[in-house]
Amino acid sequence: MSTATNPAASAPVSKAPAKLSFLKLAGPGLIVAATGIGSGDVVAGTVAGARYGVVLLWAILIGAFFKFVLTEGIARWQLATGLTALEGWAAHLPAWVKVYFGLYLVIWTVAVTAALTNATGLGMANLTGGAIAQPWGAVLHSLFGCGFVLLGGYAGFEKLMKLLVGVMGFSILICAVMTFSEPVDAVGGMLIPSIPSGSGLYVLSLIGGIGGSITILSYNYWMREEKLSGEEQLGYVRGDIGVAYLFTAMFGVAIALIANQAFFVQGIAVTDAQAVPRMAEMLGQILGPFGTWAYSVGFWAAVFASLLGVWQSVPYLYADYYGIMKKLPSEERQRVTRVTSTPYRLALLFVTLAPLPFAFTQRPIAIIITYTIVGSLFVPFLAATLLYLNNRVPWTSSVPRNRWTTNALLVVILALFLAVGAQEVINAVR
Repeated sequence: MSTATNPAASAPVSKAPAKLSFLKLAGPGLIVAATGIGSGDVVAGTVAGARYGVVLLWAILIGAFFKFVLTEGIARWQLATGLTALEGWAAHLPAWVKVYFGLYLVIWTVAVTAALTNATGLGMANLTGGAIAQPWGAVLHSLFGCGFVLLGGYAGFEKLMKLLVGVMGFSILICAVMTFSEPVDAVGGMLIPSIPSGSGLYVLSLIGGIGGSITILSYNYWMREEKLSGEEQLGYVRGDIGVAYLFTAMFGVAIALIANQAFFVQGIAVTDAQAVPRMAEMLGQILGPFGTWAYSVGFWAAVFASLLGVWQSVPYLYADYYGIMKKLPSEERQRVTRVTSTPYRLALLFVTLAPLPFAFTQRPIAIIITYTIVGSLFVPFLAATLLYLNNRVPWTSSVPRNRWTTNALLVVILALFLAVGAQEVINAVR
């Protein structure tokens, strides 16, 4: 295994240090956040808020913070070495890691794309009152995502993603504001950790589900698209990721607050399968037709943004993996990960077609839950590799290595997400 890295040989040309603007949300971090916020986050936040009110809000904040730690870790690795996380694993970890990740990536792709197409189909059926059936809505979204990624390029993709973020943020946050009450209890739920009897699994689900899993790796490739490289970009990248996961936390808290008012306060029970349609129905009763419409649009925008993010970013992973397995030189690997390369486009075709048979199973929620289980198994692997790469692998850059606090957090994340993954698998078997 290699023990040294030459950043100058592998890193793209860096642009001048970028300036972070909270209002412009100009960086790729927001796209990572939108990609990570999907149907699983909405369902988990809804059911937790419906069953336990506001007392589990702290778990959403913790989950978003943990994903910030992981994303900052892979970004810092790339700024220091010029390598993506995949390239780092290939260069510095045993060969079996490449085989494991390749197999996992295929399984994850089928699970996540099936979940996202079913969720977008569900969102479209909800918006159109059933005029567009859920299976056909799923097929249309998958095909549109493929066409848009091929024709829109990164610039068009970035613009549409930010538009969807604005729609989902405005729709869900305004519903939360219009139904908000009990501010003291809500603040207490965010600041004072509490685990009511029987809520342990929901705590783990909220912490584990918020903010995505393998899609965190997308930040490496979107950094390259934005030409973010070199130690001078560290401050911007940290701010960019911070803004992204602040939005993630706000969105998750808003979902739970809405569910608290719609179900918990009124003593109405809700299950995972009922979460989305019942939420729209209850908001219609509380806020009138605007409530139903706003929530339906917000849910659709959230899952469609997640679908677009996956369709655009996951082919990067396949193309990068192809370059690594073919042992291409660094410059050639960067060429094959461009959106115009043949490996990227073949991977996009696989991402588009793989979920289509699952669109007609008529079990969208079961598919979404399966995706959550598969996704939860990746995070402990990422935490473990960051403990090694950002501590043990030599680099010549002045980008700082992990501090002891970061290492401690990664150990906590590793242990916690192993517990989450094990519990999810046990629940699935049951």
